[in-house]
Amino acid sequence: MPKLEIDGKPVEVPAGTNLIEAAKRLNIEIPHYCFHPGLSVVGSCRMCQVEVELNGRKSLVIGCNTAAADGMKVIINSDVVERTRRSVLEFYLQNHPLDCPICDDAGECDLQNYYMRYGLHDSRVELDEKRHKHKVHDVGPTVVLDSERCILCSRCARFCREIAGVDELGIFSHGGESELMNVPGKLLENDYAGNVVDLCPVGALTDKDFRFKRRVWYLQRTPSVCMGCSRGCNIYVDWETERSYKNPQRRIQRLKPRFNRLVNEWWMCDRGRYSYHAVDAENRLRTLRTKSDTDPHTTLDQILERAAAKIKTAISKHGAKSVAVLGSAHSSNEDLFLLKKLFAEHLKVQSMDVTLGKEPKGKEDEILMKADLAPNRRGALEIGVGPWSDSTISGDDILSGALDGDYEVLIVVGHDITRGLSAKEQAKLDQNCDYILYLGTHDNATCALADDVISIAMWAEREASYTNFQGRVQKTQQPFPPLGEALCEWRVWNELGKKLGFTVPYLNVDDVFDAIGGSIASFKGLTWEGLGAEGKMLTGVAEPPYRKVQSAHPLAAY
Repeated sequence: MPKLEIDGKPVEVPAGTNLIEAAKRLNIEIPHYCFHPGLSVVGSCRMCQVEVELNGRKSLVIGCNTAAADGMKVIINSDVVERTRRSVLEFYLQNHPLDCPICDDAGECDLQNYYMRYGLHDSRVELDEKRHKHKVHDVGPTVVLDSERCILCSRCARFCREIAGVDELGIFSHGGESELMNVPGKLLENDYAGNVVDLCPVGALTDKDFRFKRRVWYLQRTPSVCMGCSRGCNIYVDWETERSYKNPQRRIQRLKPRFNRLVNEWWMCDRGRYSYHAVDAENRLRTLRTKSDTDPHTTLDQILERAAAKIKTAISKHGAKSVAVLGSAHSSNEDLFLLKKLFAEHLKVQSMDVTLGKEPKGKEDEILMKADLAPNRRGALEIGVGPWSDSTISGDDILSGALDGDYEVLIVVGHDITRGLSAKEQAKLDQNCDYILYLGTHDNATCALADDVISIAMWAEREASYTNFQGRVQKTQQPFPPLGEALCEWRVWNELGKKLGFTVPYLNVDDVFDAIGGSIASFKGLTWEGLGAEGKMLTGVAEPPYRKVQSAHPLAAY
């Protein structure tokens, strides 16, 4: 491993590490535009030039394409380097439009930041002499291009070819006429198109969904996990504080990928990127509902009292076989753990499952997207929620049994059990099942059928842990409180358990997760604090081999 000095500080790095990455190990930034650790190196921006002394010779080199060598001395901020950076910035800014007041990237633009840090030169270009190019050009259904702002770093074009495996963007013409545009006959419409906005170091590529919506300095950022599929990509939730709300129906302003080398690297798919709209959708359940009481202001305690009474009566008359539970693989580990503790272990209910019918499948590829849209099916399997014990009963069997009157009480989480049922069958279900309790996040036909409805919090409104398809347990954080009367699912089971003689000592989500780590074999040894920012693998499950996220498409080789 080469040993070198960067600004007088010694560092040892793996062979082949470039100077930008080597400097990062010392928390030293080498400014750059075109370089990105997930893409090929082109060395086109020249912003990362540093002074290097090796074997008694000094020279200027680009940090992105210069490998660290034994005995090398690197100077990041010498006079000659600073003059070079200032000249490079002047070159980029000579035709750059003065769009900062209206640019979505203002506040997080590398051109702004580097100019303030390394530039601060007086302009030698008259405004009317600047070269003009295409502005507000739709390159695809989700992204807008302003070619005047583009500095031709080629990150977006390289991403399309090397990661998404498509040839949708390219740089055309030569010299001062060079311009980023669509490949003729193509639109930027791949499943990962939003990543080009994340990659753009200036405001050339902007997201239509976020365009002109908010200034970034009004936003708060919270690390979380994408619920779009069973991959569990690491993300940031950028949300607006209540004091600055202009539209209280949209608390989340955007989702951005968060680096996790073993899950999603720097990327996320568009399916997950725009999934946040469901959090503040118009059909969100904001209040509790009941058919048993004409009072529209029913309380959670009243609903749980009714539910507990119905469950007790059913079990006393017909035993635990008269109660069935349809849980959800969208629920967290904590939700499923207490669901199992209450119904399977305390009440001895055996009719439990988390799957109902042919659940919707999504597109799957070799990059990130998984067909299973449930973020915690692996967690449900490991915790043991349905089929319970040696029973082979499935969610379809439970619904069929409820139609036939086999169950006095039916508990449903998330599923719309009316999907695929005729009006006659729905009436039969209502007649044959004495009591239906529904827990959900959005309004659907099951809400009208259920005797009581409890609104539950969504992933962005709570702290929780989820287990992805590989067996990695990851946690979300809570940016803001749930809408209306919604509350965490595990708290519902906690409170219902108290009314059924099942007292649990859990006050917070970390208490519940630590209990999982102490009682479920595959979670043994895992703690809430120990999950950290990148999660931990289930006990006994091998870490998946590192797989560089890139397309298998032939274009990725170019």
